[in-house]
Amino acid sequence: MTTATLLFELSLTRLFSVVMYYHFAFLAISLAMFGLGASGLWLYFRRRRHSLENLSRDLTLLTAGFAFTAVIAIVTALSLPISINYSSGNVIRLVVVYLACVLPFFFSGLTVSLILFLGAKAISRLYFMDLIGAATGALLTVPVLNWVGAINGLLIAAALAALAAFLGGEQTRGQLRWLGRAIAAAAIGLVIINLTSPVLKVRYFKGQEKQLVEFQKWNALSCITVQGVEGEQTAKAMDIDADARTYILRDPFRLFGLELIKTEIARRWISHLPNVLRPDGDVLIIGPGGGIDVIFSLAWGARSVDAVEINPIITDDVMRGEYAEFSGRLYSHPAVRVHTAEGRAFIARSNQQYDLIQLTLVDTWAATAAGAFSLSESYLYTVEAFREYLRHLNRDGIVAITRWLSAKPKEGLRLMAVALEAAGTPAVQRGGNIVIIGSNSRAGGESEMMTMLLKREAFTAAEIAAIDNRLNEVGGRFVFRPDGAGDPAFVQLASAADRERFYEGYEFNIRPTTDNQPFFFATAKGTELAQIMAFEYESRKNNLGLFNLYLAGVLSVILVLVFLVAPIIFSVDGRSVLKEPGSLRALGYFIAIGLGFILIEVAVMQKLILYLGHPIYSLTVVLSTILICAGLGSMATTNYVPETGGKRRRVIFSGILVYTLALLVGLGPVTQATFGWPDAARMTLTVLLLAPLGFLMGQPFPLQLKWVEKNHSSFIPWVWSLNGAASVLGSVAAVALAMTYGFNTVIVIGAVCYLAAFGLGATAAIKRG
Repeated sequence: MTTATLLFELSLTRLFSVVMYYHFAFLAISLAMFGLGASGLWLYFRRRRHSLENLSRDLTLLTAGFAFTAVIAIVTALSLPISINYSSGNVIRLVVVYLACVLPFFFSGLTVSLILFLGAKAISRLYFMDLIGAATGALLTVPVLNWVGAINGLLIAAALAALAAFLGGEQTRGQLRWLGRAIAAAAIGLVIINLTSPVLKVRYFKGQEKQLVEFQKWNALSCITVQGVEGEQTAKAMDIDADARTYILRDPFRLFGLELIKTEIARRWISHLPNVLRPDGDVLIIGPGGGIDVIFSLAWGARSVDAVEINPIITDDVMRGEYAEFSGRLYSHPAVRVHTAEGRAFIARSNQQYDLIQLTLVDTWAATAAGAFSLSESYLYTVEAFREYLRHLNRDGIVAITRWLSAKPKEGLRLMAVALEAAGTPAVQRGGNIVIIGSNSRAGGESEMMTMLLKREAFTAAEIAAIDNRLNEVGGRFVFRPDGAGDPAFVQLASAADRERFYEGYEFNIRPTTDNQPFFFATAKGTELAQIMAFEYESRKNNLGLFNLYLAGVLSVILVLVFLVAPIIFSVDGRSVLKEPGSLRALGYFIAIGLGFILIEVAVMQKLILYLGHPIYSLTVVLSTILICAGLGSMATTNYVPETGGKRRRVIFSGILVYTLALLVGLGPVTQATFGWPDAARMTLTVLLLAPLGFLMGQPFPLQLKWVEKNHSSFIPWVWSLNGAASVLGSVAAVALAMTYGFNTVIVIGAVCYLAAFGLGATAAIKRG
């Protein structure tokens, strides 16, 4: 059952990233985790209706409920259009979708909490099976999403729950046995039907129905669609999760020729200008998409082009597959070498030096399977990344990064701030090595593109003149020149004697992003949250994650207080809990370890994305390692006796604290020293590094639950409920804290939570004794 739950949860982030925006996936998962926690509250008030004799019957009904409501949730999410706006109609549709998605998690949580409640004497083994099931779900998610996509992944999760209903039903008699069989047959049949002739498919993409769609394919990274452009026969539009768009031109060198590419086609993309400055060079393009930048590089005579694309659907299925002929076999050109990899990881492991390194609007707005707790972080736009780019340039090479420029600069100004911070010598730290140009189409508007050119050394007067000539030819403009001319905000940033004061006083958050705080696109300050919906479209889209993060936090607190905390305070049963000696401390213990576990897990997963080279690898390796080893840790507590286990408790909690802090200090140097290792070696090292931590973190829950079972067995549903509530709050807190203080601080706070749990657990035991 836990396998089905995790597969459903992670597949849901993929679906929501397509039908809505990845930000909503974060909020939905938080509410789903609340559904898991709320199940414990339900069981507490109905615990006298359940017994071991009726366990098979109850489990059959609950797992069947998961399967049934999972299908309802899928249909609901696919049927209601959700846009980026917070209109009343949109909010109502959001609420309906979220409520529908809470239900499967409620049934799943009720299944697990019932098993723990009735089988608490075997808690070490049961918790082991729970964690191994979750780890299996983590391991299955990526291959399932790559094989059948998000919708069918959700249906497979429902089918797994239906299979559990079948197995439970076989232990009963009469109608329940037939119910289990019917549910299993229906779920498996629906999976088969939808695989062969889809009846459940995406109708609304970001609130709109797509037209002229010719190609669509899912994987664990995103959903790629290719569609015709109305009234245009020379291009196709390729969308990543129905939003980030790149264009495929029809056989450009045959249809247009070099002259038109350099004049008419180039006029539409300001990102071509660095090719004018560095023709005939070696070029690295990160995120080439449909190949516009590849075309420009070849048109200006590049000797070689390394095109690094993270999504294999784009490279293999589209550009070298279905649309190979349409694109004039662009990705099979003799000078083009295509690499399917994450750009930052590729360049860090490369020994190649380049004349031009180029990133043009590289963002996907996609919640990967690993992104259930992410907020649009990007390791391509950090200080460390820029230093890596500069190290891979030839002496006179250029880094060219194209982003959006709004009337009140946000991410464009942050891009410059990152570049200034990454500057290697005092001579260029005032912007002498930076040129920023704009497209001049709707100058200052939300659709204007800007390209920042960055060198190791200052730009020469001849280079500035060449840029000026080209801008005059194509209708562009200078946004910032090394001589101090340009838009006021950029000039003020470059000349600021105290940049920290400039960042503090600026209207938006433009502080340089680092690998420890890689949230490049979140430019709204805390005081600006209410104004996010008034931002230009691109800025609003970029910052909506921040808005939803705070909304998720507020909703989570309200839901936890109303449905989980209030019943303890105001109900008769709840007040009886508070009267028990040591009970409140025992419940606080489970909140603390729930917070500690999720904070450390999320932070470590995010920190290792760059090292493992892919968000999906981070999900699979980190999550499955921690869960499997935590399960083994649970099994290790089988013979633990609460009355005589004080020394072991101290050893376990001391081990968690010491190892967490050692990992915090040593993870960076170790990963840096082994960054060039092959994929398999880095994954193996990651497993070895995290295995002891997972083993230790898997023991506090069963350790204290043994004490609860012996002294307050009726508390077990409360324990499950509050532990789930802690996960809700912790998942939101992990990202909020990381944005403000960095992932390292999140790990420290997670360790402090375990320290608090140790104190609470020991005190509860003493009070009872």
